[in-house]
Amino acid sequence: MNTMHATHVHTGTTLRVGEWLLAIGGGIAAFIGGFVLVAPSTSTVSLGLGGDYSWTVAELGDGWGFGLLAGGLVALIAAWLLLRYDQREGYAHEATPTAVLTGHAIAFVLVNALLWAQDLALGEGLNYAYWVTIAWGVGLAVHAYTVLSQRGHSPPTG
Repeated sequence: MNTMHATHVHTGTTLRVGEWLLAIGGGIAAFIGGFVLVAPSTSTVSLGLGGDYSWTVAELGDGWGFGLLAGGLVALIAAWLLLRYDQREGYAHEATPTAVLTGHAIAFVLVNALLWAQDLALGEGLNYAYWVTIAWGVGLAVHAYTVLSQRGHSPPTG
């Protein structure tokens, strides 16, 4: 009797943290540089903390705008080239589902710590950080459940 077994093939996810951080930082720098160059001189550039961490566009000047824009574009191009090199040369390493979950958890802790610190530093109590933490926490919990529930389960061999 011929029996067919359903098999689940996990293709894995490739972690390219350095390239993504380079791309995100480059995008932010390019955006702020472009904003400094085109915004009215009375506009404010802020790190979100207010007070001493805010500047008007006139205080920054065009030099900062061009520097941030050029540096951000260079970082974006470098990240794109690194990603293309990995794809073309096949140097990317496959990450295990547990490693991907660990990366997700680390990003959750770091980003939420920054958001909570920013929200508390504004001095107006909690305004928004808990909403991000709740929604992202649910997503992280589902991710953890799927990864941990599949641990030890190997596809049937026929």
